[in-house]
Amino acid sequence: MALANLKVNEAAAGDGPLFMDRIEFDGDSTYVAGGTADFEDAYQALVGAARTIVAVLDANIGNQVLQYDHANDKLLVRLLSTGAEVANGDLSGTKYHCTIVSK
Repeated sequence: MALANLKVNEAAAGDGPLFMDRIEFDGDSTYVAGGTADFEDAYQALVGAARTIVAVLDANIGNQVLQYDHANDKLLVRLLSTGAEVANGDLSGTKYHCTIVSK
């Protein structure tokens, strides 16, 4: 199998420097529906800079996938198999890995 008919549908000039950080963390011990709040604040404290998260690129942890909610600054955990959010509870036994793109 080979890719065919590749084309650029839209291109944009860069908007300043972009940073990519590969991070890992233990899951939220009290995860609730809607996700873990203040994720950008935690990320900024980690890197020691006031960066804005552009994207969270998930590394797929088993049957779970991370999703960043920009509007509410929350990190959600979803089931890869269904897309549904995981149930409320203790996720601290799971080590999550992702790449954060920021500016």
